[in-house]
Amino acid sequence: ISRSRCKRPQYRCDSIEYCLSQSQLTFLILSRSKSSKHAHPTLFTFPGNATLKLITNHKDFIKCTEKQSHVQRSNVPEAELSAHFELDGVVLDENTQFSSIENIATLLVLVILPLNDRLHFHKTEEIDLNVAALEKHRNKIHHRLPLENGHRLKSHKIFKYPNNSLDLLFDTLHGQLTYLTGYLKSHFVERHQFTTYLIQQYKGDDKAKREWKEWETGIYKMLGDEDGTINISVASDWGAGTLESSLVASAMMNGLDTTVQQQQATPNLPHYSIHLGDIYYVGLPTEVQHCCLGVKPHWAEQGVFWPIGQNGSFSIPGNHELYSGGYGYWDYFLPRLGLFDPNNLTKPIHSQKTSYWVLENDYWRVIGLDTGYDSYSLLSFDNSAIRLPDELMDWLKNVVGLNPDMTDKRGLLFFSHHQVVSAWDQKPYTAFPEQLASLLPDGRTVLYLWGHEHRLSFYEKQTTRPISDTKKSLTFYGRCVGNSGFPTLATELPIKARETLLLFYDDRLYKVDGKNAYINIALGFNGFVSMKFVKPKEFGDTSLFIHYKTLSLKKDGHLTDENPTLLVNEEWGVDVDGNVMLIKLQTVNEELTKSVHIANKRKELTLTQDEFACDSCTTL
Repeated sequence: ISRSRCKRPQYRCDSIEYCLSQSQLTFLILSRSKSSKHAHPTLFTFPGNATLKLITNHKDFIKCTEKQSHVQRSNVPEAELSAHFELDGVVLDENTQFSSIENIATLLVLVILPLNDRLHFHKTEEIDLNVAALEKHRNKIHHRLPLENGHRLKSHKIFKYPNNSLDLLFDTLHGQLTYLTGYLKSHFVERHQFTTYLIQQYKGDDKAKREWKEWETGIYKMLGDEDGTINISVASDWGAGTLESSLVASAMMNGLDTTVQQQQATPNLPHYSIHLGDIYYVGLPTEVQHCCLGVKPHWAEQGVFWPIGQNGSFSIPGNHELYSGGYGYWDYFLPRLGLFDPNNLTKPIHSQKTSYWVLENDYWRVIGLDTGYDSYSLLSFDNSAIRLPDELMDWLKNVVGLNPDMTDKRGLLFFSHHQVVSAWDQKPYTAFPEQLASLLPDGRTVLYLWGHEHRLSFYEKQTTRPISDTKKSLTFYGRCVGNSGFPTLATELPIKARETLLLFYDDRLYKVDGKNAYINIALGFNGFVSMKFVKPKEFGDTSLFIHYKTLSLKKDGHLTDENPTLLVNEEWGVDVDGNVMLIKLQTVNEELTKSVHIANKRKELTLTQDEFACDSCTTL
């Protein structure tokens, strides 16, 4: 299948895509330049009650807007650019609120002077699909979906991989969840037992008398190179069993052939690999085998292998593993993960026993949390009021040692499947962040990576609002990295970009050529995260490098795991009080969509240069 880069389906060269909600007004500007054939997108957000004066007085907004309408112009100095709004040919009063204007899409025009450029407006919307092609493909899906305990019907057609991205996408598009609905109607099961570590079965003196092994406590010392360098590859929402999943697995391992079972560590292999959950469609044992353990199904040429790091591999569950009760995850996937001998990567020397864990060195504690277990609900597809299980909270307190008075000043990096915040109007999972905050010193700043949403997005440092009587708030830097396997799709503009402090996100797109079912569909790039832990030169210096990468598109139109596209570089450190510090943030790829939040007055959202250093930062 050949692919080629494309613009957002909602893009129009003579019109600005906008979104208006009660709290914010959003414009997406796609600036063009002679030096690049791809646009440089900027998401401008204003208060929901913004006046036309506030909009036209923002020089960066006018400058970017002028570049959307012209590629090669102009010779007009930026300082001389100005703009006003017209409605049906009449210049509007600059004190008019944008939200009060009627017939925006048909009559409103932004006029840029002295060029006299005229740009219309169109409201952001969902992708308008080819209905006939969609229904035709969905009818075919029913013959391929694994309704009988993960086994598809016998088919004369053999596919290369267990799943097809188009099947996954169309089965879930617009929230229809065709397969999931059919599965749940006939497969209500009790959840798998929530497993714990051996140390949690002992109390008081009995616990103190024993010398505990790492796999009995869940606290693992990270092992790496002689100089202390430790490399970790991270993926989320990866278990799709598709071509893209296989390519991402290979890219995570620096080009390793992941079509065959790993035997022993090879050069350039990361020390650890981590999956943040979701194995599709519902995490059945057979789906775990086909999508993660390389077992070949009868309808495909090969299965897909989850890549193992030279010293270990760990996972936390998402909501999809729990749709089938979690049995595939606990009984099939976890026994194949854990600590490994680099000379034998075919099976772990100590398998992963539970759905939570800690990896640590002298400067950082990396904590994997299970938010998938409590996401299971018999009343709805997902429980949005997710809480960390009591056994997990007990472990965090009494084994890991998290508490408001703790003296451990190492940096805290949390992983979970579910997100803490979302700019795309997903329900925030506020219960478990507040649980975490109750275990930390007030104001302790942490780094937090999650998945669940199939995109790559970055958020500024912020503090959650408490929803219970504990009045505990979590201060964090947030990153959504759920773009590893499930197909990503061009969506509507984020309607909560302001309140969630969205920094930037990846909205680079490509289309599949010559496939009717893909008409009007633009897909995003799947990717992964590379982490490198190092010994800081001095206290407070960089001790963690993070690189965000995606698959690349070759000139012949094929996705490749070779030379992954680098999007963002980050450097992180830890201060004397254990607060995580963002030392440097570099956006390498100019096609990332940058957020610029404009306010009536400078407020507490503003970041100082001491707090935030980046090449492309948000301004207020």
